[in-house]
Amino acid sequence: MTQLQKQPDPPILPSPMVFGKLFNRLRGGNTPSLQPLPLEALVATAPQNTPSTAERLRQAAESLLRREEMLDARNRLSGYRFTRSAGADEAAFLQALADVDVADFARRRQALVPISARALMANAHVPLAAPGSIFLVDLNQEQLSPAEWRPLLEKIRAAGARTGLRGLTAAPEHAALLGLADLAILSLNDYELPQFQRLARTLKQASPQLLLAADDVPTWPERRMCGSWNFDYCLGPFSTLADSEEPEGQLDNSRVVLMEMLNLIRAEADLADLGNVAKKDPGIALKVLALANSPAAGLAAPVASLEQAIMVLGRQRLYRWLTVAMFRVGTPRDRDEALLEVAMTRARFMETVADGVLEKKECDELFLVGLLSLFDVLLNMPLSKVLELINLAEDVNTVLLRSEGPYARFLQLALAVERGRAEQAADLALSLGIDPASLTPTSLMALAWAEEALGNSTADL
Repeated sequence: MTQLQKQPDPPILPSPMVFGKLFNRLRGGNTPSLQPLPLEALVATAPQNTPSTAERLRQAAESLLRREEMLDARNRLSGYRFTRSAGADEAAFLQALADVDVADFARRRQALVPISARALMANAHVPLAAPGSIFLVDLNQEQLSPAEWRPLLEKIRAAGARTGLRGLTAAPEHAALLGLADLAILSLNDYELPQFQRLARTLKQASPQLLLAADDVPTWPERRMCGSWNFDYCLGPFSTLADSEEPEGQLDNSRVVLMEMLNLIRAEADLADLGNVAKKDPGIALKVLALANSPAAGLAAPVASLEQAIMVLGRQRLYRWLTVAMFRVGTPRDRDEALLEVAMTRARFMETVADGVLEKKECDELFLVGLLSLFDVLLNMPLSKVLELINLAEDVNTVLLRSEGPYARFLQLALAVERGRAEQAADLALSLGIDPASLTPTSLMALAWAEEALGNSTADL
């Protein structure tokens, strides 16, 4: 199997052990709390204006890993599909997954990894195998008979992982593969709807334990349709889009209180004023007190007043918690937690990748841009209406409403990384003075941080 070619004079990057420690922490290990990536891991020295330097950095970006959300039948985020960017070969892709210890990640969540017959023959799947690893084989892309496929699929199971099949049909020649398949993926783009529904029903009847995943689901109406046809998982752009069939949302009292507190912090109001607003919602007041009295605060004696609690937490930490709490107050839907993870990962990525390029205050504002960029989806309201109620910095408003201003390229970079657009991500990174080779590690670090923060109920924000 061809290995990823080593580039001359690479920038300093976090070692693979860093990711092992991160994912160990996610499983409850004793690794210390996550810290921002060191500056040298994120920011390139000013690139030389020569084609060779630009090409070297572009090649590093070609190994960019793309993550796609995988939502279960209740719209909870069960895991991710990892795919390679256009132009990256499979050897580099699988090596990148091994380098970041995706097997460790797959011990607690599902990791869907496309793989070829050739890679399976070379045992390239073994370093990535874990109970949550699902190796996705496309039967239509390989010129192998079911009899030739069988020993390869058996290797996946022997490694302790699971098998996903694309192109699986109810034809007699595929019957021998049904017993080795844990998941069948059907793309809405590959079938007419009657054929799509019929095939799903037939596969379930032939193998009741088989899980079904619908791919390329564009919007929420199609998501509901797949749910009515008993699909277990859905993948596609719908997960971060507003639901056009839902009525426009309303701001409940809890979110209004949170927005009032956010505005007071921005205005550097007195602690007493902040405490008085928090008292308007007992749930918020109790949560602020609980955060201040958590073991992470390390207090010798518990605090009893909201003013003391706010002083203990600090304005910056409280500001972050209030923003995150916007996703969780009221009557949250299962999908809201998935949205929050995507938003927090995006926010952390933007904040961290800008460290050393921008001042700390601007990095903090980038964190807010990332979180707020999905508020319209969360609330099912035009973002302009939401932002009218929050006193934000002008640069934050400008990027969220018009995709303009000094933060616009950072948001574009985050979106390019999320969507696996390696060439666009490389161009944006270079224009911002950031090494494209740092994008994948920074993105995965951001995901690990978001998972840990959410697992701790945001107590460490």
